[in-house]
Amino acid sequence: MRDSLNPLVLSELIAAHKARLSEIGVSVRYSWSFETLEEVLPIEEKARLSEHFRTELNTYTEATAFWVGGFSEGQLVALCAARLDDLGSESLDGHLRRYWRRCYPGADAERAQPAERQPRFWSEIKGRVAYYGDFHVKRDRFQGRGIPKLFAPLCVLLGLWKWDPDWHYCWVNQSDWSKRYPLAYGFSRINPLGLVWEVPPATIASDLVAASNSRADALDWMDGLERAFLAASNN
Repeated sequence: MRDSLNPLVLSELIAAHKARLSEIGVSVRYSWSFETLEEVLPIEEKARLSEHFRTELNTYTEATAFWVGGFSEGQLVALCAARLDDLGSESLDGHLRRYWRRCYPGADAERAQPAERQPRFWSEIKGRVAYYGDFHVKRDRFQGRGIPKLFAPLCVLLGLWKWDPDWHYCWVNQSDWSKRYPLAYGFSRINPLGLVWEVPPATIASDLVAASNSRADALDWMDGLERAFLAASNN
């Protein structure tokens, strides 16, 4: 039997994360218009969206994608985006091979080409799958203030609220994995070998780590957030 998602708890957790961001001077904006998002970029070194969300390569609707931005003094200082792929009975490995080959350039004017044989965990991921990406936080005065540990979970909570998907996943750079960021952001399954390439991509690292959660993982994570929220409220 599929566990139900408690909308009251979810709304309270979203509100709590927004309130904590507000306390450090960051207001939150939610939208599905990526054209609008491209108008407010860049955030320092992030001059444009990745191939996953760039409007010249993708056409998303209100039902299939969103972005959440953190703003301070009218400027975008934090970003995370999400999309839903409804794969049905197809596993994510085949879907990713086609997608990455189409969207990513490889070396010497070739297209990036994922290998035919991929890590086995991808074949387990099917159904309604939420991807989270383009996560970025502006440096300078916001560095060291805990924004990533508030903002990345907020994006996943919004994905739960909007889609209640069967799976969640994201990509993580090797340097970020060594700092255990995906665990801090709520992802419980870590696969250091995220993707195998035949022709590596030219615009991103070829040794990305994959982080994922099943629906049950995500609900357990949400239960843990609820307990922490209640403990903090009682102190």
